[in-house]
Amino acid sequence: MNRKIGVKISEGACAEVFEWEGNEKVIKLAKANTNYNAMEIEYSNTKIVWDNGLPVPEPFEVLEFDGRWGIVFERVYGETLMEIFMKQFLIHSSVEKSIQKINYEDTTKMTAKVLSEIHSKSIINMSSQRESIINSINRGNHLTSSEKDLILNISNNIPVKKQLCHGDPNPNNILVRDNKTLVIDWANASSGNPEADLAEYIVMMRFGIVPANIPNEIVSYFDSIREKIIKVFLDEYLKHSNISLKEMEDWILIIATRKLSVDGIDEVEKELLTTEIRRRLKNIHSL
Repeated sequence: MNRKIGVKISEGACAEVFEWEGNEKVIKLAKANTNYNAMEIEYSNTKIVWDNGLPVPEPFEVLEFDGRWGIVFERVYGETLMEIFMKQFLIHSSVEKSIQKINYEDTTKMTAKVLSEIHSKSIINMSSQRESIINSINRGNHLTSSEKDLILNISNNIPVKKQLCHGDPNPNNILVRDNKTLVIDWANASSGNPEADLAEYIVMMRFGIVPANIPNEIVSYFDSIREKIIKVFLDEYLKHSNISLKEMEDWILIIATRKLSVDGIDEVEKELLTTEIRRRLKNIHSL
């Protein structure tokens, strides 16, 4: 390998991240399931966000290295919110034997605050959130055509906004450096309705399946605080926004349906989502 590349820092479903040209940059190299177009979109999205003064690592270029496409970014030294939560758990479970003392509120509020900052930007030169959601719903195969048509009709009746949205606001995509947050992984960013990002977060927290390698004690504790995390998140976000809880409800249905077409989601989670979607559709019919 070329001397520009260093040790591997992290790995996800679609890419690996390595040191690049020393300690000040990293390169995110696509795996076989990710093509040039996807990397170019992520680079372009991140550049737009950077140019708007939001807290993201600076993107430098898209290049080909060793037969793989990659994006060169500023290196950010920090921890993800997920890493912070896991570290707190390990401290309280091994030393104090009291996981109830984990402070999940601070990291949850950080997420809400940085999302409200992102959503304050009006962006028009990004892909359409609504078009992406409609395409995803149509690709899913867990619902009947009539069920999907009902959900698409609900989506079509919601006024389109043009705010910057991240598309995947999970704790692994938010870094903390010097008590400040930075947001990474802008591959799914779009121009649209902030409520969709909020719904993504709520659906993830409420129905997400914890990875199999996580100890049972952590899983049980997380299950016990899922709804508490959602409440803290919404309470904090609504301090910085004029969005109402009522506006959220339809988006939870829409985003839950969109997630049925996502390859990386566990089939057990998709079954949970399908049950919730049908429950909500039944409630709509009964009104």
